[in-house]
Amino acid sequence: MQTRRKWFPNTLKYRLFIAYITLLMLPLCIAIFYLFQHFESIRQNDMIDRMSERMQQVYISLTDMMAFAYKANTMLSQDESLIQIMHAPDKYDPLERKKIIESKMFGINNSFFFHQTELYFRFIDRNGNVYTSYAPNDQLTNERKELQDWQNKLQIGIYPYRWVADDLNDVRGSQGSKLLSLYIMLDDELRGNYGLARISINIQEWFRNTLKDNSVNQDLTIFTGQGETVLQNKEAAFSLDSMKRIISSQAQNGHYKDERALSLVNYSYVEELDWYVVSQMPLSELQREVQRLRLMIYMFLIILVTAFILVTFFLASRMTQPLYVLKRSMEEASDKKLNVKISINKGATDEIRSLSESFNRMIDDVVALIAMLKLEERQKQVVRFQMLLYQMNPHFLLNTLNTVKWIARKEKQDAIAGICTSLGLILEASLNSDIELVPLKEEIKLLRSYESIQAFRFREHFTIIYETEESVQYALVPKFSLQPLAENSIVHGFNMSEGRGTIWVRARAEGSELILEVEDNGIGMEEAARKPGRRSGHGIGLSNLRERLELLFKREGVIELISDAEGTLVRIRLPLLIAAPYSQKGDDRHVDDFIGGR
Repeated sequence: MQTRRKWFPNTLKYRLFIAYITLLMLPLCIAIFYLFQHFESIRQNDMIDRMSERMQQVYISLTDMMAFAYKANTMLSQDESLIQIMHAPDKYDPLERKKIIESKMFGINNSFFFHQTELYFRFIDRNGNVYTSYAPNDQLTNERKELQDWQNKLQIGIYPYRWVADDLNDVRGSQGSKLLSLYIMLDDELRGNYGLARISINIQEWFRNTLKDNSVNQDLTIFTGQGETVLQNKEAAFSLDSMKRIISSQAQNGHYKDERALSLVNYSYVEELDWYVVSQMPLSELQREVQRLRLMIYMFLIILVTAFILVTFFLASRMTQPLYVLKRSMEEASDKKLNVKISINKGATDEIRSLSESFNRMIDDVVALIAMLKLEERQKQVVRFQMLLYQMNPHFLLNTLNTVKWIARKEKQDAIAGICTSLGLILEASLNSDIELVPLKEEIKLLRSYESIQAFRFREHFTIIYETEESVQYALVPKFSLQPLAENSIVHGFNMSEGRGTIWVRARAEGSELILEVEDNGIGMEEAARKPGRRSGHGIGLSNLRERLELLFKREGVIELISDAEGTLVRIRLPLLIAAPYSQKGDDRHVDDFIGGR
C-alpha cells in the first residue's frame, strides 16, 4: 500500500495532471505534430514542383519570343532583295520599296503564326528612310541620326545587338506603353552596313496571354536587376524586401518560403535582359487539402477527449466525496456564529487535510479580527472627537488674530498689524487640511509671510533672495515645503553675532522635474549641531517634509542635503505638475509657453 501511494500521488491535482498528460496531451501532441509536419512537407514540395514547372513554362515562353526575334533577323539578313533595296534605296520608287519591305515583314510574321504574340518590325535604311510593319502613332521622318547613334552604340558593345526592355510603344492602337525591342545593325559581307533593324515584342500583351494559362492562384511579377518592377498581375504583389533577397542571391533560379508574406516564391533570371521572373503562391492554398487531414485529427481528438472525461469523472467522484463532508461542516460555522471547528479524518487526502486546517485557522483569525475592529472603532471615535476639538482652537486663534489686527490698525500699530496679517495667512493655510499641493506662487507667498514675521525678531540679520522661473510659478508643490527649510537656515544656520546672512530660494524646471533649492551661507550643519541649544539638520521639519514627499510622490520626490563650512544647500526634486490658473475667459497664457510639465 505504501509503495502504491509513493508512485501514485494522493493529491487530486497531481492525479488529474498525470491523467491529462498521459491520456490526452502526449498522444495528441505527437499525432498532430507528426501528421501535420509530414503532410505539409509533402504538400509544400508538391507546390514547389508545380510552381517550378509553371515558372519554367513562363521562362521558355519569354525566351521563345526572344528566339523568334533572332530568327526573324536571320531571315531578313538572308533576303537578297531586301538587302538590295535598303543598300541602294534611291534606285527604287519610294512607294514600291515601301510595299516590298512591308510584304517581307508580313511574310516573316506569317511564318511564325503559331506564336501567341506578334512581332513589330521597324527598319531604317542607310539613307534614314523608315519602314514599319505597323501603323505608327507619329508620322515617319528621316532617322539618319538614330541610325548613326545606334551604329556607335553597337560598335562599342560586346554583342552586335542590344535588347531594350523599356522601349517606347509607338504602335497605334496597341495596349501598354513599353515594348521589348531587339536593336541590331544589318550587315552584309560585300556591301557592309546597310541599315538598322528594330524587332519589338509587346511584352504586356505577352504577359496577359501567359496569365490566361495560369490555372492556380499564382502571382507573377517581372522586375529588373535594379529592383524596378516591369510587369505584375496584381498591385503591390511583391515586396521590395523580397526583391532584394532574390537579387542578392545571384542565382539563376531558385525558390524559398516567405514567412512574412506567408507564401512560396519561385524565381528565374533572364541574363540577356537582366530580368527576374518571379511567381508567388500564398500558403493558404495548402489549407484546402489540409482540411481533410484536420477532420481526421478532430475525430481522433473527440475520441481522446471523451475517454479523458470518463476517466476524470471516475477519479473525481472517488476523491471529492470527502469534500461534501467538509462543505456541511463549513455551513454549520455560519449557523453557530463561528463557534465551530472542523474535525479531520485520518483517511482524508492531503488537499482536504490542508483545507480543514486552513479553515480552523481562518475561524481563529476572524474572531481575533472582529475583536480588533471593535477596539479600533472605539479608538477612531476618540480620535475624531479630539480632531474636532483641535479644529476649534485654531479657528478661535484666527478670529482672535483678526481682532488684534484691527485693534493695532486702530491704534496705528502697523508693525503689529503686519505680523497678525502674515500669521493669519499661515494659520489659514494650515487649517485647510484638504489641500496637500499648492501652486509655487502660493507657497512663495506663505514663505514671504513667514519672512515678514521673522524679520521683526531677527531684524537685519538675514536676507532672503527669491530666484524663481516665471514658467513654474503655477507648478504644484507640497504645502509648507519651503518654510521649514528657511526656518532651519534662519534659526540654526546663522551666527547672528557675525553679521548678516543670506538665503537663496530657487525654483526651476529640468525636463519633467521641478527643482526647489534653499541655500544659505551660514555655518553649516555640523557646526550648528555642536552649538548648545541647537538641533541638527535632521530636525522635525525636515523629516516631516521627507515623509510627506514619500506619501505624495513615492520615489519621485527626493531631498538632497549638501553642507560644508560655508553654508548648507537643500535641494528637492519633484515631478513637474503645472496647474493653470482659473479664468472665466479660459486664459491660460501663464503656462502656454511651458513644455516640460506633465
